[in-house]
Amino acid sequence: MSDRLKELQHQRNLAREQLAWIEREIARELGPVPGIKPPEVMVPARPLAPSEAEATRMADEIMARYQGEAATAPKDVKRGCFLYFGLAFLLLGAAVAALYFYSASRQ
Repeated sequence: MSDRLKELQHQRNLAREQLAWIEREIARELGPVPGIKPPEVMVPARPLAPSEAEATRMADEIMARYQGEAATAPKDVKRGCFLYFGLAFLLLGAAVAALYFYSASRQ
């Protein structure tokens, strides 16, 4: 069973629990109505928390997924800083050159 399917089923169970709570609150506010029984509490189909073995497996998968990205992140940041510095230096040079040619053309 995929993680997305598990999460969707978990969200569905939470929504059912919330709707059951709303129904109970409405029934409590209305008081006893003849011929209508109060809604039953729905029990989730599976436990909401994963077992310890499943939690460990999921944690290992997450660690493996992001471990490679963490190794390359400092290199990418360093490269980006040099790129932005070079662009800023180039723009500053272009602005100085434009100001120089503008002032030279006015004289």
